[in-house]
Amino acid sequence: MTLRWSIRIAGFALLAPGVAAAAPIEFVEQRDSYMIFRDVDQSVENANWFTRDPFLAGYDAVESGFLGSHPDDSQFLVMFSTWSLPAPVGALYQSVANDVHGIGYEHIAVEDAVIPDQGMGYFDDTPNSQVQGFLHMNTWTNYLGGDPGGVSDNYISLVFGQELGHAWLTFVYFSQGQGLDNAMLGRSNAHWSFYLNTGGSPVQGHEWVDNGDGTFTALKQDIYEYSDLDLYLMGLLPPDEVQPWFVLENPSNCVDSAAKDGGCAPFDAFVFEADSYTINATRRDITVEDVIAAEGERTPAWPDAPDEFDVSFVVVTRADEVLDEAQKALIDAIIGRSIDIFDAQTRGYARVVNRTAPGKGGDESGSGADDDPTDPTDPTDPTDSADESGGTVSSGGSAGGTAATAGNTLGDGAEGAAADSGDGGGGADDDSAGCGCGQRVDAPWWIAALGIAVAGRRRRRA
Repeated sequence: MTLRWSIRIAGFALLAPGVAAAAPIEFVEQRDSYMIFRDVDQSVENANWFTRDPFLAGYDAVESGFLGSHPDDSQFLVMFSTWSLPAPVGALYQSVANDVHGIGYEHIAVEDAVIPDQGMGYFDDTPNSQVQGFLHMNTWTNYLGGDPGGVSDNYISLVFGQELGHAWLTFVYFSQGQGLDNAMLGRSNAHWSFYLNTGGSPVQGHEWVDNGDGTFTALKQDIYEYSDLDLYLMGLLPPDEVQPWFVLENPSNCVDSAAKDGGCAPFDAFVFEADSYTINATRRDITVEDVIAAEGERTPAWPDAPDEFDVSFVVVTRADEVLDEAQKALIDAIIGRSIDIFDAQTRGYARVVNRTAPGKGGDESGSGADDDPTDPTDPTDPTDSADESGGTVSSGGSAGGTAATAGNTLGDGAEGAAADSGDGGGGADDDSAGCGCGQRVDAPWWIAALGIAVAGRRRRRA
């Protein structure tokens, strides 16, 4: 039996007396696929998202302002900002309600600093709304790149795919007759292990190729796609369609390691510098039956689990900032691509319904973005001025506040925060290539940091 534990942090009681109430965000404008709000008192920008009471205060400022201008019809609330989260945080997801069994929430509840530990992982911190999860996607400029529309498909597939995936992933143990085992888990027990064969999942692990000679090679991804196990845990695939997978044990001879001593990556790493990563290791095969033996069957299970997810998108600016039309069009493109890529990442088994797209929330794509958004001559050229005093927000980066992590400039496998090798090289940012969840003392697990064809069948919908 192999069990690895992070520092456990008990949840805090509801809003302590010392936590000040925050002003609700204030509605500014309705766009094609999102709504713009302003942070009138900087309570959202300065919120401490890392412990229970401050999180609830900051989140309430977002939810109450949003619901003051929009119907309560969304399971997930996605927020982009014009400022950066504190480095090395790339993005964050926080569950605010869970009623799903069989996905391991009872394990993570005792480690998360925001989720109230109620034994089985069932809880509801939003009894007056339908929202189940909150995504803080960091500054919107992180998602710019050289793909159509001026965005980065690779970065979107990793960050949006990972953060929305955290609604169900990745907390499960497995059992092969010798007790519970969490060897599949990596960073903060909320991402897949570096050595798990996930086929290139946005919630990490890697696509490991068995070379048939005791060596295995990890490949980088252009677009991250959910694995069979991911889709099962998301309620999108029945257990009898989940193919076996494997985890690699006792890695050695990591010839592509960027570590100065040539050592192998720790299980909680993700990024590697070389084009591929070859190691010697022992293969251990795992089946979905092993997961069910540890966690019980998922409830609700396919086909009764939802396969359409109602999502609202908001952009929050500082009180005196104004986005220009080109920037607004770029954000439309980022959101449209996020929705389209998620559909493909799930192989067409699920889709996002954009509830902030006026009159477009129920269409087949779920996207409210223009097909051909305004294309600035150079979306990364900060032609507009931006400074600490506010004013127009530059399309080239954060308009002040904490230094941006410039996530869209990283190579394959980077999610939000600038990391060195990420494969055990010993740098201070080893845990920051992703949700940055290695900071266990104060931060819960959820801090993070359409070119693919839709494979397989699309499930029929009523």
